[in-house]
Amino acid sequence: MRPVSAPLDLGPLDRRYLLPFDTDALAHRRCDVLVVGSGIAGLVAALHAASFAKVLLITKARLSETNTWYAQGGIAGAVGEADSVELHVADTLVVGQGLCDPAVVRAVVSEAPEALAELEALGVAFDRTPEGGIALAREGGHSLPRVLHSGDATGAEVQDALTAAAWAHDGIEILEEAFLVDLLTDERGCVGALVLERGASEPVVVWSGATVLATGGCGQVYRVTTNPEVATGDGIAAAWRAGALVADVEFVQFHPTALDSGASPKSLITEALRGEGAYLLDCEHKRFMLDAHPLAELAPRDVVSREIERVMARCGRPNVWLDARHLGEEFLRRRFPTIWRACEEAGFDLSRDLVPVAPAAHYMVGGVLTDGDGRTSLPGLYASGEAASSGLHGANRLASNSLLEGLVFSRRIARVLERARPRPAPARLVASVEGDAACGTALVRGRVQRLMSERVGVTRAEEGLAAACAELSELAAGLGGPALDAAAMECRNLVTVAALIARAARERTESRGVHFRSDFPARDDERWRCRLAWRRGEREPLRMPVGETQEVAR
Repeated sequence: MRPVSAPLDLGPLDRRYLLPFDTDALAHRRCDVLVVGSGIAGLVAALHAASFAKVLLITKARLSETNTWYAQGGIAGAVGEADSVELHVADTLVVGQGLCDPAVVRAVVSEAPEALAELEALGVAFDRTPEGGIALAREGGHSLPRVLHSGDATGAEVQDALTAAAWAHDGIEILEEAFLVDLLTDERGCVGALVLERGASEPVVVWSGATVLATGGCGQVYRVTTNPEVATGDGIAAAWRAGALVADVEFVQFHPTALDSGASPKSLITEALRGEGAYLLDCEHKRFMLDAHPLAELAPRDVVSREIERVMARCGRPNVWLDARHLGEEFLRRRFPTIWRACEEAGFDLSRDLVPVAPAAHYMVGGVLTDGDGRTSLPGLYASGEAASSGLHGANRLASNSLLEGLVFSRRIARVLERARPRPAPARLVASVEGDAACGTALVRGRVQRLMSERVGVTRAEEGLAAACAELSELAAGLGGPALDAAAMECRNLVTVAALIARAARERTESRGVHFRSDFPARDDERWRCRLAWRRGEREPLRMPVGETQEVAR
């Protein structure tokens, strides 16, 4: 019997803006294209748009403090002789568990070789074989080696190359340590944003012809995550407040092998290491993935994470063991220098010790709903990368398709903008927010992380989800009134995104991809082969048949 679904209740957080303002009383900036975020999605969007438009790129911290920089594994692309677009499409669809938009998958995968060649031209040095060809690695869910990499720090290599190109481009103005407060809207759609610069007492108004959200994920809603501290879902929450559709947020991917140490964020141990032959062992030092899936340690991430969780429960331990000892010190130091250093700093010799690993919140599959060209349901607003829900990933992201998504979609958004040539059109906007400013934001952040980790993690069930929804509504009710600083705004964003995840997870009464319900353990295509989209002010989600996202987003 399916439980009666409860309405999405965010109380004061359902308000349109975080703080009161009158745009006539604030300082102004103008640009043709505003890009929010400085990972691969934001930098590629800015670089392409700067060829025909005045671009302002704002980023919450320093330009390099992004999820892109932390990405170890690489970028997937069908560039090998034995590979093809068809095989890459097929693997993506299998891992996506019936919710991928096939047209979006084909478009992204088909554009991958050209987009990857562009990265090389910008200075990204992918690893090569002794014969001079591109070295390809195999990761979970891929049927053959397909992942281009730069050692085990591909994201840092990409981030550095794109950052250098952006700083050097005369057409891009960069504003670091600038917090996205809210998107500005009128009857035309999105017309810009409120931005709070570090140390400022009031925000600045940025009028833009088009706004591209590339704000990354929201791993910080969980206590254990591989995401940096800036990953608090600000773009998703701001788009939600502005009235844009947000979709697929029940699908949060946990990476199965984060180093179980005291570090925060957790050091990721890329599955490329398992692709090279490392094993997962239980408390008796036996391989447990052999009986769990035909691909063993290279099964899709949701399968590996759930199996690790089961083994941890059976063994009464907070971790399982990663065994790479048989690969040898020379190979491990050369191929995985970043992981070698992280293990060494935590007191482990990767070539001699079993290394403790456990699942950690890693990637938000859902986000702001877009069509195949990055348009959201709000005119003037585009989204790319982890902040977006494009239909590429379905119910589970295929390994190393994430950097590819940001790369390809930002190129596609720029092509749309080049045809449209948007220009800013300022107008007066006034907003009021009633109530007293709330305090205790650090305490609220801790409660959200504990609640989400305990109730809305790898395994979910009605009782825990109902409790999570109720407690998050209670937290939201205590956050009335204006948010006067970045910490308070961040706190509201965390509660908003957490509530969206918990409510969507409660609504989907089946198990599919990274969404696993112990009380509904089977996949149910008859009732649930659809995507759930949510809009502020509407009590129930919009159920979208797979493949109809294009029309909905427009």
